[in-house]
Amino acid sequence: MKKFLIIFCLFASSLFAFEHLTVDNIDEKIKGKKVIIDFYATWCPPCKVIAKNLTSYDSTKPEEITIYKVDIDDQRELVSKFGVVSIPTLAYINDGKVVKLTVGVQSLDQINDNVNSYLLK
Repeated sequence: MKKFLIIFCLFASSLFAFEHLTVDNIDEKIKGKKVIIDFYATWCPPCKVIAKNLTSYDSTKPEEITIYKVDIDDQRELVSKFGVVSIPTLAYINDGKVVKLTVGVQSLDQINDNVNSYLLK
């Protein structure tokens, strides 16, 4: 039981490690920046895996990359705006424009490759 609680706490903390976007703050947060947005749900097991991978990536990412999260259950308008149809989805955004959407679990290497290909070129 202890192991379960420890693992649960790690997953739960990774869900809240990044700032959350809302319809009220998204424009100011992504304008002029290189951003990854993680569209997730708290009940989604693959989303927890991506959260862990993003937390690992955060410790090695280039300084100009910012990671945000969007809870699809709380921000339906953003889900619609970005055309998210399945989770987990990562949106790679350069200066407010989506340059790449990925669906499904992405490894640390895949996240790094996408950042290098779409945000740092």
